[in-house]
Parts: sequence; C-alpha cells; structure tokens
Amino acid sequence: MRILNYSLMTAMTAMIAGLSLAIPASAQQGLSWQLREGEGKIFLAYEISDTSTQNLLLVCDNQSRHFSVRYHDDRDRVRDGTQANIIFASEGGQATLSAKAERQELGDQIVLEGEAPLDANLISVLSGQTLRVTLADATQSIPLEGARAGVAALVSGCGKN
Repeated sequence: MRILNYSLMTAMTAMIAGLSLAIPASAQQGLSWQLREGEGKIFLAYEISDTSTQNLLLVCDNQSRHFSVRYHDDRDRVRDGTQANIIFASEGGQATLSAKAERQELGDQIVLEGEAPLDANLISVLSGQTLRVTLADATQSIPLEGARAGVAALVSGCGKN
C-alpha cells in the first residue's frame, strides 16, 4: 500500500510539474492585456495589473484618431534620444514602426514611442496568435490571447481603411 501511495504521489507531482512548464512564461510573470478608456483615449496595455510594470502600450486618441505605441526596453538595446525601428510580427504579417528612445527618470528604463496608422497591415499583425516584437535583433514573444476585445476597440477608434 505504501508503494502504491508513493507511486501515485510521484505521478501527480510529475503531472503538476508538466502543467507548470506548459504555462507561457508571460503568464508566469503575471503579464496580461488590460483595456482602459479615459480622457478621450483607448489604452491597451500588456502589463502586470495593479503595478507600474508595463511592457507594451497601444493608444488610440479618439479625437485625432492617432494611434501610438510605447514599448519598454529593459534590456538596454537602444540609447536615449536615438531613433530605432521596432518590428511587430505575427501569423498575420509584419509591420515596422520608427520610435524615439527616451530614458525614464523613474525606474531608469528606456521607453520607445512612435506613431503609426492603424491600417489593415497592423490590424492583421495584432490579430494573430503571438506578437513578436523585435528591437535591435532581440525578439520578445507576446501572446495575443486576451487582446482581441482591446484590438477591436482600437480599430473602432483609430482604424484606417
């Protein structure tokens, strides 16, 4: 009986360990998509809820219909004040955004900001399964599951035909 219980516990431990490995790294870190609206803008952020940790922010200004992106670089891939190309890709295609790097005083982090039309190409990229963000030859994979309603809101406010 003791051997059977030990075998059962070993099997359950292995199963739980296997399940934890199947969870995406971003979910393990607590990052998820959050949709907010206010001040005439729509914000779709990939962040840890209720913290200041934010990786990617997509913003639609409803008044001007301008679409902008803020990408936080915590790997020191670009220097303050420089222009850099950020490549966004998914199963839906690829889009390149030119962004200016700016060092944030709090957190000593570089944030890249840029504007682009939210056109059919970028909408297609944001409609894929996994967003791959490439900056200076390093790529981050971001699951787009959970972003669908936010992308639809951005398209409604700022989408270009």
